[in-house]
Amino acid sequence: MGETDAAAALQATATSPAPVKNARKSPKSRKGCLRCKAKRLKCDERKPECYQCNRKQIACPGYATQPFVWSTKHEKMLVSDPNEPMPLNTKQLVREAEKSIGAEEQVSSPDATTTVVVHKKNEIDAQDASDGDSQSTLATRKTYQPYIPAPTNDSLAAIRQRLNQASVPEFLIHVPTMLVEHYFDKVCTIFSSFDGTLNPFRSTVGRLWDGSAPIYYAIQSMAAAYLANHFPRMAAVGVQMQRETYKCLYQSQQAGKDNSEGLDKTLLTVLLVGQTTAWHDSRDLGLLHLKTAKRLNRKRKEQQMLMGDTGRAMQRQNEFFDQCIVYWDMLAGFVEGINEFDSGELGPAYNTLDTTAASNDGAEQVFPHPWTGVAPKIQQLFAQVGRLIRSFRRVIAQDTTSLNYLSLDLGFDIAIPQDSIATMEATLRAQSLEEELLAVELPPVTKLVDAGDENTPVQQYLILAEAYRCAALLTIYRVFPSILEKRIPSVDGSIGSPDSGFVDPVNSQFATVFPVAPMQPPSDFLISLALHVMSLLEKLPANSGTRCLQPIIVIAAASELRFAPPSNDPLSGFPSQSSSIFSSITNREIDVAHARRFVLQRLQEFQQGLPAKPYLKGQQVIQETWARADLGQDVYWMDVMEELGAQTIFG
Repeated sequence: MGETDAAAALQATATSPAPVKNARKSPKSRKGCLRCKAKRLKCDERKPECYQCNRKQIACPGYATQPFVWSTKHEKMLVSDPNEPMPLNTKQLVREAEKSIGAEEQVSSPDATTTVVVHKKNEIDAQDASDGDSQSTLATRKTYQPYIPAPTNDSLAAIRQRLNQASVPEFLIHVPTMLVEHYFDKVCTIFSSFDGTLNPFRSTVGRLWDGSAPIYYAIQSMAAAYLANHFPRMAAVGVQMQRETYKCLYQSQQAGKDNSEGLDKTLLTVLLVGQTTAWHDSRDLGLLHLKTAKRLNRKRKEQQMLMGDTGRAMQRQNEFFDQCIVYWDMLAGFVEGINEFDSGELGPAYNTLDTTAASNDGAEQVFPHPWTGVAPKIQQLFAQVGRLIRSFRRVIAQDTTSLNYLSLDLGFDIAIPQDSIATMEATLRAQSLEEELLAVELPPVTKLVDAGDENTPVQQYLILAEAYRCAALLTIYRVFPSILEKRIPSVDGSIGSPDSGFVDPVNSQFATVFPVAPMQPPSDFLISLALHVMSLLEKLPANSGTRCLQPIIVIAAASELRFAPPSNDPLSGFPSQSSSIFSSITNREIDVAHARRFVLQRLQEFQQGLPAKPYLKGQQVIQETWARADLGQDVYWMDVMEELGAQTIFG
């Protein structure tokens, strides 16, 4: 029995694994907060405080020394042909990315639905996703809750605070880390009309930026462009990050990432980087990006139709993207007259949204959109007004040039006939847009949902929507005075043509929106309407979240802030005020001077609080328009912008 036990013991010794010589020789984590690393404690790297610091009730010093370095471990972005050279020119990168996005490819079935737009708080607090699960959907990814700073208009103070709170020397601060932090501190607040946990450019981007290379570089490019207001050397950093975004978009599209999640991420990236091209270069209109965004949005909806995905969450997501494109399209309408995709491409969901947001009898509450507020229909109509007027004035300018050459040959002046086919067609289209604008009913304040930003109460969205409507109508009446003559009281006090024999119902809507004084010349009405727009904008404080949506209104209305010309009004038979240069200053002139001062002040605020380059161009256009108008010239701001080569995206 003893021999048996000895043999068994010998066999167990031979088959048992060798003991570990020193357990502390196993690989150790090099990460963790600064305190845990100094104490050599195991850190769970929880944010904003790790478990060790929280358990001992000590302020966690954070992870400032851990740089954000992009890794391709879980996301391989390969081109289809390894031997194919990468485009080196930035514009070529944009074209190649757009070309690959627009290519007709077989639509693959998405593994799960995705939700990009966050409307409820419980949608923001998603559960932690597995670290190795590269197929996690946008709705189930770990939510990153960035630091939401106290409201401040001083971005320099915010940067100084960050530097003072950092636990490492200034020269060791990682630039990409600083740019990402500055995006969440400042940029995402000015990229939306409201901020907080419901701001999709904070919450959704906060979930996705560390898992998507294009979004990672896009938000850095935006932050660098914003910082270039004060630090000129950051302009080159912004352009480089913009270029990296294009490169990543190109690579991801070449890799065939066209499932539902991939399309949503790509479209969000295009919105981020494309709508901000003028931040880097005011001459870069980003029209190719707008075209790409429309194609991506159309492709998303085609996939949804094939999958039969028509849930409410997907409808909200579609509404978000649709209205982003509506706003972007409106800004582009004043610098580009060709509309390759009409509003019908946005689909029936967009039309339903317009009706809901513009009526006051719907049972559904209206949640403000970051870019279109509560009245996307008005912005859609404003976009059509901008394109119509831009194309019409271009035709008129070409006809004028031709007639001038003909006049030189014949020896006498030839005027453009007011009843030309082009003029009649444009006038009819403009009148149709005017009637639609007058018919839009804004939702009552009781139907509006507060987004939770104390700087942007819901009443401000109604003021902004009315300012957009008035600016659009002012633009129509300025370019097509015959439409205005049908609306204002004539010499006998009646509205419209005295020979009409009936009252136009549109005139009733006009009188409701604009109570006008009797016997008012058309040119005076234009000034009154411009002053009315400025009075609406003055109700919106400088720190309002809607400030990012105001520039196009300011520029469109400011051009009509004119002093009375020293002559009879050429638009009508109304006699003007005394034309003597020694006449006393009138109340109207004081109002115009006050409004001009407000315009310059608001433009300065835009330049300080938003990326400055587009608004420097806007101020140049407005001041040149005023200078020519003060000399008695009949000048329009879009013509001045064209002459100065100052076309840009004012938003």
